[in-house]
Amino acid sequence: MALLDLVGFVKRAKNRQKVFLSLDKPLMPSELMRKIYGKTSNTYFNLVSRALSELSEKKLVEVINPKEKTGRIYQKTKLGKEVEEKIKQ
Repeated sequence: MALLDLVGFVKRAKNRQKVFLSLDKPLMPSELMRKIYGKTSNTYFNLVSRALSELSEKKLVEVINPKEKTGRIYQKTKLGKEVEEKIKQ
C-alpha cells in the first residue's frame, strides 16, 4: 500500500487519527483511552481497541508483547512513523 494511501486511511476516521497521533510512546489501550478522552468507559475503550486493531492490520502499529492477552503494549512501526511525518507536514 502506498504511503499516501495509508495517510488517507488514518485521516479518514477521526477516532483512528486521534489514537494514531496520540501513540507517541509505547502505551496500553487503557492508557491511550485516558490520554485521549480523559476518562474511562467501555465505549471509549472499544473505540481505542478497534482503532488499534485497524492500524495494526495496516502495519502502522505493533504489539510489543504479543504473548500477553491483557495489558498489551502498542507502539508505532517504522512505517507508522513515516505516515505520521506525512500527516504532520
